Amino acid sequence: MFLKRYFKTYFSILLCITLILAVSIIPSSAAGTGVPVKPSLSHNQWSGDIDGDYDLTWNIWYGNNGTSWKLFEKIGAGNYQEIHSGTLIDDTPNPQSETFQVRGRTIEGTYKYYIEITNSFGTTASDEISVVVGNATGNIIINGIDTQKVVYQFTQAKGMNDYTLSFNGASNPVFTVITNNSSVVDCSIVNNNTLKINGKKAGRASIKLKESNTGEERYVGIRIKNVDGSIPGMPNYLSIGSVSEDKQGDLDFWRDFHTDDKNKRMDIRYIYINGGPINGWRTWTNVDGGRAKNFIIESRKLGIIPFFVYYNIPDSGESYSLDLAHIQDSTYMDAYYKDLKFFLDICKEYAEDDTVGIVFEPDFLGYMMQQSGKQPNEITALVSAAYSSGVLTSGVDPDFPNTVEGLVKSVNYIVSKYYPQAYYGWQFNLWAYDGHDVPNNGILHKTETMGVTDGLNFIRSKAQLITDYYVSAGVKSYGADFVSIDKYGLDGGGVTPQAADDPAGSTWFWNSDIWNNYLEFVKVMNTSSNLPVILWQIPVGHINTSQAPNPYNNGLFPDLNGTSTKYEDSAPVYFLGDTFKPGSTERFNYFKLNAHNDNKITDNGTDTITWTHHMDKAKESGVISILFGAGVNSSTDGVGSPPTDDYWWITMIQRYFNNPIPLN
Repeated sequence: MFLKRYFKTYFSILLCITLILAVSIIPSSAAGTGVPVKPSLSHNQWSGDIDGDYDLTWNIWYGNNGTSWKLFEKIGAGNYQEIHSGTLIDDTPNPQSETFQVRGRTIEGTYKYYIEITNSFGTTASDEISVVVGNATGNIIINGIDTQKVVYQFTQAKGMNDYTLSFNGASNPVFTVITNNSSVVDCSIVNNNTLKINGKKAGRASIKLKESNTGEERYVGIRIKNVDGSIPGMPNYLSIGSVSEDKQGDLDFWRDFHTDDKNKRMDIRYIYINGGPINGWRTWTNVDGGRAKNFIIESRKLGIIPFFVYYNIPDSGESYSLDLAHIQDSTYMDAYYKDLKFFLDICKEYAEDDTVGIVFEPDFLGYMMQQSGKQPNEITALVSAAYSSGVLTSGVDPDFPNTVEGLVKSVNYIVSKYYPQAYYGWQFNLWAYDGHDVPNNGILHKTETMGVTDGLNFIRSKAQLITDYYVSAGVKSYGADFVSIDKYGLDGGGVTPQAADDPAGSTWFWNSDIWNNYLEFVKVMNTSSNLPVILWQIPVGHINTSQAPNPYNNGLFPDLNGTSTKYEDSAPVYFLGDTFKPGSTERFNYFKLNAHNDNKITDNGTDTITWTHHMDKAKESGVISILFGAGVNSSTDGVGSPPTDDYWWITMIQRYFNNPIPLN
C-alpha cells in the first residue's frame, strides 16, 4: 500500500514538472508590444462588381495585433467616411483577420477603401484598395465633378470652366485631352493637370482624357446648356445616327477621336431591344437588362444620344400570323407589358435627366394594315393584360379596349406615365398598303410607268392611306414625338444577284428619282400626322466608284465587291452627296436619270455623275434625323474596327457635320 501511494505521488509530481516544462517552451499569446503590424486589405471582385455586393477582408499574418479596427470608404473624388468599426481580441503574435460584407452599392463608380488597426501603442493603416462597381472607369478623376461617383457625363454652361485632374496612384500625372465635337466644346490641358473646357454652344460632345505615364484613358460626355439654362435635347440641325452594338469593335470605332475627316463624331446611336419579353433581350447579358443599361452608359460617355428600337411583339421571327397570335395570347401580353415597364424603368434610372429615343414595333402595324383587312379598332389584342400584369390599374388609369388601337394607345400612355422624358414614335412601312394597283417593285416605282405627275399623285394618295391607318391606330396619342419610316433592311445591291449590274430592274437599288419619290411619301407622313419624321435603318453602302477623297489612304475609297457585308446602295449618296463613275452604260444611264428635273443631279455626258447632297430637301419633307445602319447581318456596315465599307460612310458624315442643315 505504501509503495502504491509512493509511486502515485511520484508520478503526479513528475507529470506536473512535465507540464510546466511543456508550457514553458510553447510561445504564449500576450498583449502586443508595439503598434499593430500593417494589415493587408483585399476584396473578392477582381473582375469588377456588377451588383454592388462584395466582401472586404483584412489580415495580419504575424506580429502585434490590434484591439479595435475601423473601415473607411469613399466614392470617386469624395471624402473618406467611416462605415464600420469593431473590437478585436489581441492574440499577438498569431494571425488576426476580419471580413466585412459590403452590400447595396447602387451608385456606379470607383469605390476606395482602407482600414485602421489600433491597440494601446497606436494605430496602423492599410494601403488603399479600389472596387469598380458597374461600368465606372479607372483612375482619372475630375475634381469637382467626380464628387460622389466617377461620372459618365457632366454638364456646364456656355463659357470657360477649369477642372483640376488627378490620378489615383500617380503623384505627378501628365494628361492630354481631345474632343469628338469641337463645334460644341474646345478643350485643353494646362500645367499637366488643369482641364480647360470652353462651351461654345448648346449641345453634346465627349472628351478623351489620357494619362501619359500609364496610358490609361477615360471617355466622358459633356453637355453644354441652352441659353436659358435648360438641358439640350435633340440637335437643332438635321441630325445623324447609326446602328451600334456595344461590342468592342464598335466601341473602339466611336472612341477614335480625330481633328480631321477621320473623326467619329455622331449625334445618335441605336440598338435593338428585341427577341420578345420571355426569352429575349433580357436574357442576353449576365445582368438582367444589361443590354439597355450598358448602351445608355456608353452612349453618354461618348456624348451620343441613345435610341432603342423596341421590337417585342414578335420574338424569334416575324410575320402577320405570329404578331396576331402574340397580341391575342394573355400570357405573352402579360409578359410584354411587364417587359415594357422594366425597360422604361432602366431608361429613367440610367439616363437620369437626359434624352433617350425609342422607335416602337417596326412592321407591326404594317402587317395589320396589309393583311388583316380590318381597321385597328376591329383587330383583337388583349390589352387587358396591362391591368392583370399590374402595369396599369383599373379605375385609376384609362380603360383601353382590347384592340390594336387600344394596344398602341396603352403603350404610349405607359411611356408618358413611367418615363415622360422619352423621345418616342412608331415606325411606318412603305408596303403597308398592298392593293392590286401597286406594282411588284413597290409604290415608289410608279413614276416609271405613269410619269412624274401622275406617279407622284399615286404615291401621295397611298402615303395618305397608310398615314391615316397608323394615326387611327393611335400612334400620335399621349404626346408621341415623331413618326418613323425605314427603307429596307439590306442594301439595294445585295437584294438580288443582278441588282448591281442591272439596277434599273431592281426593287431597292434606287436612282435619284425614286429617292425623290421617297421624300414625297415622307412629306405626306409629316403633314398628315403633324409630327416630324425620323428615317431609320437607312443603308450605308455607296455607289462604286466614289471620287471622294479618302483621308485614310490619301487616294480614293475602294469599291464594294458585291459580297456579303460589301454591297452597294444609293441611300447615303443621295442624302450626303458624292461624285461617282457608275461603270457600265446601263448603270450610267440609270443613275443619271432625272425625271424630276432635280438640279442636284448632274453628269459629264460620258462616265461621271454627281449627286449633290439632299439633306436640305429631307428637311423640307419634315425629316429631323436620319438613322443609318445595317438591317440584316449581310448588310454593309459603316461601324466597326474596321467597318466593311472601308470608312466611306463615316467620312462623309464628318464632312456633313462641317455644315449641318439647321432645322429652324
